[in-house]
Amino acid sequence: MNTQSAAEKMLESGLFYNEVLLARAFGESAANGARCIKNICNNDRYTVEIKETPIKCIKVTGIDGRRVTIDQLQNTALLFKRPSLLVGGQAHGHR
Repeated sequence: MNTQSAAEKMLESGLFYNEVLLARAFGESAANGARCIKNICNNDRYTVEIKETPIKCIKVTGIDGRRVTIDQLQNTALLFKRPSLLVGGQAHGHR
């Protein structure tokens, strides 16, 4: 999990995340979740909404000014959902 992939997942889901929830979504440690949350909050690329109660959670509402994920933009441009074979860089038989 890196900061960009975490932010994309948070933007796609539209949910609030804390360190533990984010880490659980990626199968990572809470320390990695905390690192990504900190990076997202401190980077101007990301627009976030912060909820303080009952525990601090953030929701990514934009990345570099866009309010939808890259996958959603590609699906809109193609007018259909990309085949799963092409998603995630697995085109041409690469695994």
